[in-house]
Amino acid sequence: MKLKILVKIIEKLLGMTDSGDEPRADMFLPDKLLAIALVFLAGGTACALFTIVKFATWAVVCAALGIVLGVFALLCWKNQSIHIISDDQFTYTTMFGNTRTYSFSDIQGLRKNQDSLTLFVAGEKVHIESMAVLSERLVDNINHALANRN
Repeated sequence: MKLKILVKIIEKLLGMTDSGDEPRADMFLPDKLLAIALVFLAGGTACALFTIVKFATWAVVCAALGIVLGVFALLCWKNQSIHIISDDQFTYTTMFGNTRTYSFSDIQGLRKNQDSLTLFVAGEKVHIESMAVLSERLVDNINHALANRN
């Protein structure tokens, strides 16, 4: 797939390590989010170039919006993840790179939203996008923690 080559190039540019055939994490955002980010960035850049050539208010707005949405989508794709570090602990990394370690036994509940899931852990929220790829191990651990909670 052509996107695989582009993904490898972006991973190298962003300094992301490649583990071969293993998934990047137990929860990560798929490569289609990278494609969406690149489309937003390209559109925003094109609008910025159009603004330089011929000023138009709509182009300024589109440039700013495209670049901001592209950067946010790229940050989500690169950073937002969950890694299981032991049978009882996992780390959650937000889109801005903030990492926290939680225990599966601290899971208090799960709420399904229209576009995502919210996992309540130790009084905090862990956001899981609907497009996220989750490992079976993570799903099993969450289900087990929720079953033990009830």
